Amino acid sequence: MALLHITGEHEADTSSVGSFLANLPEYLGAMIRDPRCLVAIASFSDERYVQFWVEPDGHVFAEVISNLNIGTAVALSSDDEEKLRAMGWLEPEQGTHPNWLLECEGFDDLLPVVMKTAAVITKVLGESLTNQVRVRSFEMPPRHRSLNDERSHARVYRRRDDGVADSDDFDAFYDYLRDQE
Repeated sequence: MALLHITGEHEADTSSVGSFLANLPEYLGAMIRDPRCLVAIASFSDERYVQFWVEPDGHVFAEVISNLNIGTAVALSSDDEEKLRAMGWLEPEQGTHPNWLLECEGFDDLLPVVMKTAAVITKVLGESLTNQVRVRSFEMPPRHRSLNDERSHARVYRRRDDGVADSDDFDAFYDYLRDQE
């Protein structure tokens, strides 16, 4: 099995936001297919970021920086936080998950995560498709228990649509990207 090329924790590839978003479905799909536990962090010029943790079993955790974990970056406004809530992102909690969070189980529900991430980057973080993004990716060491198991005691389960992404969903995603130009 071929492994996904990773930059290493302290190295980054630079791209445009538009290119990053156009390739995000394939990139996350490759992370799911890779047998390693992988992390990818996409940082913008103001140091805000989105990041992804993909377990070897294909469980995907997508996160957006929050005011709990802001460092020197620009804080999210209350309006930004309301947009995240409306999109279905789980609110940050000190300790368990200090960033805004979405999860999915492999390929079947990956496209909604990709679309919500694209909406966050363009509508909440305000990044234009021509802006630059730095993407770091690296492997996490093996664990005795998965992050999913470790977080399960604190997780709030919510019902969601059980639809599987089809070609119409992908067409809608690419139409969304074109509309952002």
